[in-house]
Amino acid sequence: MEAGEDSDYHDNYTALPEIKAIIIGSKAEYKCTAANTILSHTDWKVGKEIVKSEMKQTTIQNRSVTLVMTPGWWRSFTLAESTKYIQMEIVHSLKHCPDPHAFLLVISLHKPFTDMHLKSVVEHMEIFGEQIWNHTIVLLMYDNTEQRNADSKQLIERAGKELDIVIKKCGNRVHVFNYTDSRGINVEKLFHEIERLVAEHQGQCFKIDSKLLEDMEEKRSTMEKQAKERENEVKTKMQSLKKCLTERSCGFPELRIVLMGGRFVGKTSVMNTILKIKQEFSNSKKCVMREGEVDKRKVILIDTPGWWPYASVKETSESVKQEIMSSVTMCSPGPHAVLLVLQSDVAFTEAQRRSVKEHMELLGQNVWKYCIVVFTRGDWRGTSTIEEHIESEGETLRMLINKCGNRYHILNNMQWDDGIQVRELMEKVEMMARGNTDLLTPVEAAMEETDSGWGSNWSDQDKLERGSLKLDPPNMHDDKVKKWLENIEIVSNYRTSSDFSQDILEDESR
Repeated sequence: MEAGEDSDYHDNYTALPEIKAIIIGSKAEYKCTAANTILSHTDWKVGKEIVKSEMKQTTIQNRSVTLVMTPGWWRSFTLAESTKYIQMEIVHSLKHCPDPHAFLLVISLHKPFTDMHLKSVVEHMEIFGEQIWNHTIVLLMYDNTEQRNADSKQLIERAGKELDIVIKKCGNRVHVFNYTDSRGINVEKLFHEIERLVAEHQGQCFKIDSKLLEDMEEKRSTMEKQAKERENEVKTKMQSLKKCLTERSCGFPELRIVLMGGRFVGKTSVMNTILKIKQEFSNSKKCVMREGEVDKRKVILIDTPGWWPYASVKETSESVKQEIMSSVTMCSPGPHAVLLVLQSDVAFTEAQRRSVKEHMELLGQNVWKYCIVVFTRGDWRGTSTIEEHIESEGETLRMLINKCGNRYHILNNMQWDDGIQVRELMEKVEMMARGNTDLLTPVEAAMEETDSGWGSNWSDQDKLERGSLKLDPPNMHDDKVKKWLENIEIVSNYRTSSDFSQDILEDESR
């Protein structure tokens, strides 16, 4: 039965003295707006990224109400693409609210809901197990002041069959929120729907498999401990190295840096943040060189063409490979550093590590002594640290970081006025360069050719990961893939989170 109907409002169920619910859904689905509407005040700031599960409590009409907000996933991502950290935090919501009466799955009616989005929702919801659907109410967010009296059934039918599948999985429990009108009535209807749900289960709340929760909490605890150890180790090393090098000699009059990374990871945003310029995103297959100053020192940046995510080096065109290799000669006598750009809000798999390694070593197998990993989208990490991301992703990402001498940095590409983050990055570049005895030089030898055919030297697991991410080269021109990849790069160019929330909505509606 649909919660938006008037008959639901008059159902005679015993009022619960306490309501406990967990709010779940992808990013930019108006989860904070839904929570604030339920609580009748703005406890959650709209536009602020939620990366850790958060609990808020209040009293509404003599009834205690507890809401737990979970981090959102990218709405087009499969579970394999979401970071392990996000997955841990979603499950961790049950530590804040061990026996929730309901899960509120928030979905915006202002965005298309396709088969790709359906798969994403199902996979992320079932982190809790398949039984979660028996305890879930779909909360459809709707904001249209010109159609305040629109019929709920018509709105749902208009949304398409994929959304209808989700609603049916939840036993047709759905509540439409036109949150610009009659807020009190809407919330009271939602409370009645939660009470009906509890009555259907004879007063029983949701129970997760205790082993699953214990295992996830143990992983989370281990991750936090290891992250703190890594953070302290790097700080101690940096302080010691800085003191040692400061006593030796003056710094370099200029720094020459090559940017490397796959397509759509935010290399252009890194260049913009370092040089404080507004270079438009370009899909060029040529190297782009820009000059600027950081703390009155000349900095030369060379942005190389990106490779397709998860592609082996054999799948990258010869022209792009030659262009990457030529980047070293564009800043004679050679670059001081290579910045390997990765996203901090996307899972890092073994297939991706293989891809990165193959493409980086186009500059020579000794490229790693000149390399610093730079993570983009620091603004989406909120209060969590980059060390927590590194440790939660596991051995695959740790191997890469260790290969780079445990050198890494995170940039918030939306805070151009934060000169500290760029200054610290340049200090890391200089300390690494002064620790090296030479510069990175061009690779003269031609690349060896081994097996023929794309991905022939990749394991079955690598191919499985690539297939699950829909990124095999033969499908690169698929409209869904192109749109997803375009949306990823769009995020890096937004200057505020609120801009992103609105503009990504408009982009996906086209």
